[in-house]
Amino acid sequence: MFGYVKSNLFSALKPIQAGFIWMFRHRCIVVCCSAIPRSVLSLLMVSIICGSMVRVSGQEPTWRAREGLPVGSEAERYLRVLQLTGAAPLYPWTLRSFAPGELALAVPVSTEHLWQSQIDFSLESPIGWELEWIQPKAVFISNSAYPFGENDGAIWAGKGLTAVFGGGGVLRYGPIHLRLAPEVSWSENEYFDLADNGYSQSAAYWDDLHPGTIDRPQRFGEEPYVRTDLGSSALHIALPGVSVGLSGSGQQWGPALSYPLLLGQNAGGFLHAFGQTSSPVDLWAAHFNARYIVGWPTQSDFSPAQAAGGSRFVTGAVISLTPRGLHGLELGGARFIHSIPSETGFRIRDAFRLFTGVTETSTGSQNRLAENQLASLFFRWAFPKAGVELYGEIVKEDYARDLRHVIEEPEDVMGRVFGFQKAWVQPDKRVVVFRAETVSTLVHHSERFDRFRLGNSPLRLFYNGGVHQGHTHGGQLLSSPTAYGGSGWTIGVDSYHAQGRWTLDVFRALQTEFSTIHSGTEGPGMSDVIYSLKLEAVQFRDGFEWRTSLVPSLNLNRNLIQENDVFNLSIELSIRGLPW
Repeated sequence: MFGYVKSNLFSALKPIQAGFIWMFRHRCIVVCCSAIPRSVLSLLMVSIICGSMVRVSGQEPTWRAREGLPVGSEAERYLRVLQLTGAAPLYPWTLRSFAPGELALAVPVSTEHLWQSQIDFSLESPIGWELEWIQPKAVFISNSAYPFGENDGAIWAGKGLTAVFGGGGVLRYGPIHLRLAPEVSWSENEYFDLADNGYSQSAAYWDDLHPGTIDRPQRFGEEPYVRTDLGSSALHIALPGVSVGLSGSGQQWGPALSYPLLLGQNAGGFLHAFGQTSSPVDLWAAHFNARYIVGWPTQSDFSPAQAAGGSRFVTGAVISLTPRGLHGLELGGARFIHSIPSETGFRIRDAFRLFTGVTETSTGSQNRLAENQLASLFFRWAFPKAGVELYGEIVKEDYARDLRHVIEEPEDVMGRVFGFQKAWVQPDKRVVVFRAETVSTLVHHSERFDRFRLGNSPLRLFYNGGVHQGHTHGGQLLSSPTAYGGSGWTIGVDSYHAQGRWTLDVFRALQTEFSTIHSGTEGPGMSDVIYSLKLEAVQFRDGFEWRTSLVPSLNLNRNLIQENDVFNLSIELSIRGLPW
């Protein structure tokens, strides 16, 4: 369906030349580019030039399976719907991103599907060295009153305008799959009222719930904020049964759509080395998939962390089991550890901390101050004949005191998410999906004023007294911000048609009901909560993927100030595709 022709390098570089002329005529863009680290800017330029030298077509698909499947992409979302309708084979969805070799087991066998003219699922093996474009993208977001956005990768969409640009290429050669897809984002970062956290000067930007013990700034200073990121870049080397490599791409562990509890797309990806199964391992009683990582998340310029110069490393492992005889059921678990390196640096035995015990007293040798541990259990059960899937996840932070405590209070320091989807295939082949998801990490009532109080402030998931960055990367949570706030829900409807998708979402997010300035009191007696309505349209036209969203939201009692109700309008336009 998709025929390719070799492009002429000179012709392909003409639009790039025109683009540079345009950039130099616009000072704001020159200023943004000057703030980009040379290494990332060089990576972006190499990706563009390599892509200019390789395969381009007159009718380029918006996504090709052989380029890899980034977490959170439109193609990934669509593939999950195809699984639900039976158009794609069932494959474990709770351990992502997929290795390139896994996609052959997950994509539709038939070329007949709703977006067949927009997505190329073919997976031919490369013949010699093969270079291809990754479709470039541009994203523009405007927030009228306060920062707003979640699960949008490395983007921090502050008040005012935010712009994101990305692009790159894919190199395939035998067992090697190299994807270079860096991103650059710029936020106007206009002034808005900060919540009082009891600090002044630059520390006033710290988180208002747990300032000093989590790297989650309310605002990234007073100047426009520029961030560079590896995007969905990754190197995979296929070995018998496994794939190993180095990646900066986002990951998602668990089945959640809106509120991932352990790892999701809220902060984008961090640099990590990995090893994962490239196809399910047959254990007779179940098929087994797994992924192991050692990574190096970063902190923001406003991080309160001082130990080890702010450096840390993470180790993590996730497994997924599909039991024999229970079609469509996935069961899994994960463990994730943040560690501050010792004076001798990373030691081999640190990589095996994941396999130590799960109960420990606060004075035990396993419960180390310079660590922050999280673990999760999850399930997903899909019924393609009925077009239904059910899923859930629980996450716990730190060690349980002992086995008796686990039995008595399994919900101690725990968050949980539950959701479902139902898909209907219409006579005209459109697919309509109804979905709902809820999350809660609220304090258990029996211990609200006991273990869950630290200085008379409720203890939350994802922050830590020993690792002061908390469960974050680059100043943003690696999990769901709504889960950090305490609770939320989303109800949505999607309508997939041959030329795109329409979506309507209604959601509620509890921001907080207690902040640090209320320590020593019974609290403010109110909740900071946001209600939002999201209207979104995806449209394929002339080789482009256009996405537009409109999100009016009302923040009640913002910053825990009585009747301080603030309206925000978030508008997003994204374009993905080659302009020539």
